[in-house]
This record gives sequence, C-alpha cells and structure tokens, in this order.
Amino acid sequence: MSARPIITLMTDFGDSDAYVGAMKGAILSIVPDAAVVDIAHNIPPFNLLSAAYLLTTYFAEFPPGTAHIAVIDPGVGGARDCLAVKAAGRYLLLPDNGIAGMALDAAGDGWEVRRIANPALMAPKVSPTFHGRDVFAPAAARLVSGFPFSEVGPATFRIERLKAASVSIAPGSVSGAVVHIDRFGNFITNVMDEHIDRAGGKAFFVTIGEYTIMGLSETYESRPPGELLAYVGSSGRLEIGVSRGRASDIVGKPVGSPVSVRSRPSAL
Repeated sequence: MSARPIITLMTDFGDSDAYVGAMKGAILSIVPDAAVVDIAHNIPPFNLLSAAYLLTTYFAEFPPGTAHIAVIDPGVGGARDCLAVKAAGRYLLLPDNGIAGMALDAAGDGWEVRRIANPALMAPKVSPTFHGRDVFAPAAARLVSGFPFSEVGPATFRIERLKAASVSIAPGSVSGAVVHIDRFGNFITNVMDEHIDRAGGKAFFVTIGEYTIMGLSETYESRPPGELLAYVGSSGRLEIGVSRGRASDIVGKPVGSPVSVRSRPSAL
C-alpha cells in the first residue's frame, strides 16, 4: 500500500475566514487522498521573519516527497514571483519574498528553484489576490501526484533574502535579531549555538533592548521566577525567556529587534 501524499499549509490567514478551507478544496479536488496538514494559520499578518523561522522548524521533519505551502504574502499580485523549490527531496511552494531563505540555508546545497509559470499547475482562472488557492495549492497537488519538476517553469538562481535574518560574527561578539515570538512570550533569535562558539566561547552577556542577561541557562528553572534568562532552545537557536513568565511582556520588543551576544573574555 502506497503512502498518502502529504501537503502542509502555513499561512497568516487566521481561522475566522474561509481562505484556508478554499486552499484545501483546491488540493483535494486534484488529490482526494492527500493528507493536508495544518502547521499554523495565526502568524501575525505579513510577518515574514516569523514565517521564515517557523518553516525551518518543520520542513525536514516530514518525509521526502512532502510539499510545503507557505503563504505569508503582503506582495500578492505584485512583481514578486511564485516559486517552487525542490530541496532535500521535499517541495516548497511560496512567494519569492524572503521566507524561503532560512529553510534553504538549513537544507544545505543541492536545492533547485523554479518560477511557477506552467498553466497546467494553476487554476483555470487565477485571482491576482489569492495565489494561495489558485497557484500554490494546485501546484503542490500536481507535484505530489508526480508532475515533473522540470516542467514547473524556468529555473531561477536568485531568491529574495530577508536582511533582518542575517547574523554578523566578530571576535568575541555576535549580532543577530529576534525572528519569532512564540505563544509563551519567548524571543527566538537567528543566533545559533555554533555562532556563539565561533565568536569565542560561551555567551557571557546577551543584550536585547535595555536589558542585558549574564550567562546562558540550561532550563527555565535555572533562574528565579520572573527573571529574564538566555538559553539555547530545542532548535539550536539562542532564545530569551522568563522563568514562569513572558519575556515579551517585560522587554516589549517586536520581531526584528536586534540582539547581541558578547562572549566570555578568555582572561576571565
């Protein structure tokens, strides 16, 4: 018995409208036995950094052959392209607005990007304001059904990158940014544990806004309740949280805010 084709959905459409349902209908009309997996639909509207980070957390957790659709698309209908990406045996279908970059960096070399241009992959009539339903959903359904990736459209060798997603490393320091705030109010950054190691060792000072945290903690219980702490989370990224509280309520900074790390001087 062959496995059911898998398609995942991540959007900023929320759950009070029918947009997600319309996308599912477009998929199931082509692949009735598809397993359509909801990842998240309550990403803050147009929050590209959060979307880019979240994509890295689940992209490789699904089996090869999965098609991941990500529609956080403030430029829908504009000049940005609709992309199909093949990486690590999986597909990404998403707008070319920067949200693919972090996941492709994590996937390593060997990925291929094509602009979705073949009408056979799209709805007969494409709305300029709903590419999720009329382009990405049917394209994903066709790809998991065996449509040749080489026929999606012209190859492209350049994708958009989010400037705020870059990390700067210097001797003894790392500069990054908050890329997501989770439902517990934890700040998740783009600073990886290997970035801290490359900068010179164990983090000594972590700064966000007006707050500086000394040292890295292992768990939330490492600090008294209500106190800010920095730690490397399950994704291997530097995070800032509060023992039994919400760091976002204390610090009051949004996604995209700068974060700096200074490593312990070797003389100490």
